[in-house]
Parts: sequence; structure tokens; C-alpha cells
Amino acid sequence: MLRQLFPVLLTTLCATALAAEPQAIPQAIPQVIEVKLDSYTIKPDKITVKAGQPVTLKIKNEASFIPHNLVIKAPQAGVEVKVDVGAGKSGEVSFMPTQPGSYEIICDKSPPIGKSHKEKGMHGTLVVE
Repeated sequence: MLRQLFPVLLTTLCATALAAEPQAIPQAIPQVIEVKLDSYTIKPDKITVKAGQPVTLKIKNEASFIPHNLVIKAPQAGVEVKVDVGAGKSGEVSFMPTQPGSYEIICDKSPPIGKSHKEKGMHGTLVVE
């Protein structure tokens, strides 16, 4: 009797598995943060985000003539960001930090003569909790 039912049960299980709708994997809502670059400042100069949650930085260069960029080098946390933003322009970057910690944010622009933008005060911190 069991030998006769086995093919029927196996066929029923396979058909049920194939007919089932795939379950959607919920997507994490990104943390959206506005960042302003101007006159050798990054505002806010401290950005706090959560590990494992996507982040989108909306970057606006409010300077009239000077190009800036936003650089975060933290490969150990899954963050490698470099966005160049011309004077009066905007940019955007998305990433997902994986490791808690504090990481430096800078503008790495440097004129041929004089101090770099970082040396003039264009730096901050990304805190991943």
C-alpha cells in the first residue's frame, strides 16, 4: 500500500512546491541624509548610520566657484565613496555599511599651492552603529 501511495505523494509535493509563489524578500529602507559642502566645511560633520542598512547621501556643493568632493575610505566596513561635485552642483551616492565604527569623511581636493581642503577644515566623521 505504501509503495502505491509514494509516487502519488511525491508528485503532489513537487506540484505544490512548484506552484507556490516565491516570497518577496523585504528590502531595507535606505537612510537618506543630505550633506552640504561649502567654504571648506562639510555639514553635518558627523553622520550616524546603522550597519546593515542602506545609506543614500544627497550631496550639494553650495560653493559658487570651488569644486569639492566627498570621500569615505572604509573598505573594512564596506564603504568606498568618492563623489566629485562641481560648484553649485549636486550628487548622490548609495552604500551599505557592514561594520560598526567611526570613519573619516573628507574632501581630498588640493590646489597646486597652499593647503588641501581637508587641511582647511573639510573633514568629518561617519559613525556606523
